[in-house]
Amino acid sequence: MNNFKNWYIYKIIAAKVHKLIVSLNPEAEMNRVYYKTYHRYPNLKNPKNLIEKIYWMQLHTDTTMWTKCADKFAMRDYVKDCGYENYLPKNYGKWYNAADIDFNILPTEFVLKTNNGCGTVLLVSDKNTLDLKATRKKLQRWLNVPYGWAGGQLHYTRIKPCILAEELLHQDDVQKSITSQSMVDYKVWCLNGVPECILVVYNRIKKVNYKLDMYNTNWGRIPNSLKLTSHFTGKEEIFPRPACLEEMLEIASKLSNPFPEVRVDFYVINNKPIIGELTFTSGYGNYTDEFYDYLGSKIDLSKINIIR
Repeated sequence: MNNFKNWYIYKIIAAKVHKLIVSLNPEAEMNRVYYKTYHRYPNLKNPKNLIEKIYWMQLHTDTTMWTKCADKFAMRDYVKDCGYENYLPKNYGKWYNAADIDFNILPTEFVLKTNNGCGTVLLVSDKNTLDLKATRKKLQRWLNVPYGWAGGQLHYTRIKPCILAEELLHQDDVQKSITSQSMVDYKVWCLNGVPECILVVYNRIKKVNYKLDMYNTNWGRIPNSLKLTSHFTGKEEIFPRPACLEEMLEIASKLSNPFPEVRVDFYVINNKPIIGELTFTSGYGNYTDEFYDYLGSKIDLSKINIIR
């Protein structure tokens, strides 16, 4: 227990020191994480590929709406304003402190997650078996660690962290037929309000264990867009075309319309798309360099207003 406590304290201190460093020089952090993957530095003065242009927009443009829409709770208002509230999972509550969670008001099954993190999700299939003390500690730890500074994802740093309780979604028959051990994510990359491709993520066991495949908007498989990794071997199962594909693309187009780029993530439940989140700075390294260049070519930075 003491070893874990010491590790947690170290992690908090390290995160706060990192926050200070990145706040003073965000370009250095972008260089660091990009070099770790590509063994070269990004071109932040004359960006070419998608990642370089995302970095450039974070440094030089107004990303206020990125912050709102990346916030898994605040984005609900944006989705509602766009007319798609009925495509959101049910929300049961929001708390800024884990000690304030009233488990009595929650149904038997639900999801607990932070509004600003990645992988900070707890699936609860039966709250009667939940260790409430341990759960509160885990959730509070998630809230206490600053998010967004690592990787230079600056728009996340402006989100006030909180805990959300949402509806627990279940696999439908299509997902069961492909033996996915998790919910299947349909991640629609949109450029200038136009859906470009759909990244499919499945068999997500842990944060670092998952499988990928890629399709175009006509549901033609485009495996050459992905690098061969442990997440994609080129021999993945062919996913059946979702019956609600056109509906999914229509929603993604409307939600992405104000942005040069954004990924709109969906689940499919009973042939209905359910909106998961909006992502502006997706992790990278899974696409080929050529595909990142292609996606970047779709964004004309000269048409975007620059701020100091």
